[in-house]
Amino acid sequence: MIVHESRNSAFRRPFGAAEAGTEVYLAAEKAGAPDMTLRLHPFTGEDTLLPMVSEGGGRFSVTVTLPETPCVLWYSFHTGDDETCAWQITVYKKAAVPDWWKDGVVYQIFPDRFARERDWTPHEPEKRRGTHRFLVRDWDTPVFYPRAENGDVSSWPFWGGTLRGIEEKLPYLASLGVTVLYLNPIFEAASNHRYDTADYTRIDPLLGKKKDFESLCEAARKRGIRIVLDGVFNHTGADSVYFDKFGNYDGTAEKYRSWFRFGEQYRHGYECWWDVPDLPNVEENDPSFREFLCGEDGVVRRWLRRGASGWRLDVADELPDSLIRDIRAAMKAEKEDSLLLGEVWEDASNKVSYGALREYFLGSELDATMHYPFRTAVLDFLQGKINAQTACDALWAIQEHYPKENLYAALNLIGSHDRARALTVLDGDTNALKMAMFLQFALPGVPCIYYGDEAGMTGGTDPYNRGSFPWGHGDASLTDFVRSLTAMYQETPLLRRGECELLFFGENVLGCRRFDETGSVIALINRGEEDAECFGVTVPGRGYILE
Repeated sequence: MIVHESRNSAFRRPFGAAEAGTEVYLAAEKAGAPDMTLRLHPFTGEDTLLPMVSEGGGRFSVTVTLPETPCVLWYSFHTGDDETCAWQITVYKKAAVPDWWKDGVVYQIFPDRFARERDWTPHEPEKRRGTHRFLVRDWDTPVFYPRAENGDVSSWPFWGGTLRGIEEKLPYLASLGVTVLYLNPIFEAASNHRYDTADYTRIDPLLGKKKDFESLCEAARKRGIRIVLDGVFNHTGADSVYFDKFGNYDGTAEKYRSWFRFGEQYRHGYECWWDVPDLPNVEENDPSFREFLCGEDGVVRRWLRRGASGWRLDVADELPDSLIRDIRAAMKAEKEDSLLLGEVWEDASNKVSYGALREYFLGSELDATMHYPFRTAVLDFLQGKINAQTACDALWAIQEHYPKENLYAALNLIGSHDRARALTVLDGDTNALKMAMFLQFALPGVPCIYYGDEAGMTGGTDPYNRGSFPWGHGDASLTDFVRSLTAMYQETPLLRRGECELLFFGENVLGCRRFDETGSVIALINRGEEDAECFGVTVPGRGYILE
């Protein structure tokens, strides 16, 4: 058996991702082997075989000079008829992520359900051809979708949240320690989720006006809070300025016809996102679309100019790499310290979509991704689906594959608008939720609170994870707990920038040691009922510790 431990400096150094053009030492051992060869596997192209040097006692090594062009490589060792599995090296070009993001605490808001403004006046949504829309008058009405016999949404209910409502809640958000607001789409759309964009240049009238957005950004800035917008650029709405399926925009669609793909081969007569007729796919390589998004007065730069500090890219794996690079270039030209976040559900370093290995973290695309692998590992562990070692291994894999800048920028989430509420997943176990939240702040990455999780909101998948915020009757003790976590995070620089050694003990203890030249801290959770003595500290049963 050939032995290689990719996380052990005796076998591989440096650990993890490495800059293009640098050297990596690789070693492996097999008792009695006369020789050994290193095989380098690129995603495309020919494998490269490199002879290894014997260090004696069945140990062999080789120093590899990485390519100058960023890429992802896999390597394995073989001798005779024995060959190992493959390990990954992410070869990247260094690119700095803004400090305000890496040091931040993010709060995600679904705008329709967060807050109405104090002087809010009920207004029914504008009547239009297509899906019916209506206003829910009682803010505390449980969320629902009216559905047709075939299961499709037959009407869109709106709860009346507004941008001014968000602005009025800035004192509350600041008290939580929030420094970044990530807003789900705010542009005009037919639906309440607004992922069917009708007009990228216009704030949805149900949320407010351009001046309300600019006022929110300015008021947030004064409190040290930045705004990140949701960019839905893979598809538009069928009911939009660009497609105008229902004739609500006086025939504007002809101007944008080259943005879409039409033909009898498509079930609805045009290509749709996941075959949803309300969401026609965009031809992202169309020059006029690229200019519309990335030009000097394009959508990307325009809203940064009006106060936003970054963009989150919806379904990033369905956007061409070239478009992501263009978006990034436009953003950096407008604001050098802007932030580009991508929706990626898997390990973003080796994501394959439509047969291509994506280039998110090679230095010219995304600053960060939504860290769903973190969510999966932590919640699976707390539900008892996996043990501490398995969870630790999953987290180690991400740490090994991501360039450090991207690892420390990953959005550590446990809730989102696309997943059941964490407290529901955890069967209402508030202690388990606290442990999950604790790890959000302890492990490398940027902690993200999904609106209402800090108030004990529950709910299954869409729409039940998008309820109205329970102002005045949320779980105050849980809210105070989140305040204590954000204070801990800001008062402990090691939790934001320190190196990380992942730890587990037995079946039930999971966490890490964060350290630098000044010292170290240990952060652990214990899902078991009994106290656990490990790593020189006592971790209380069903609890956590930072020491």
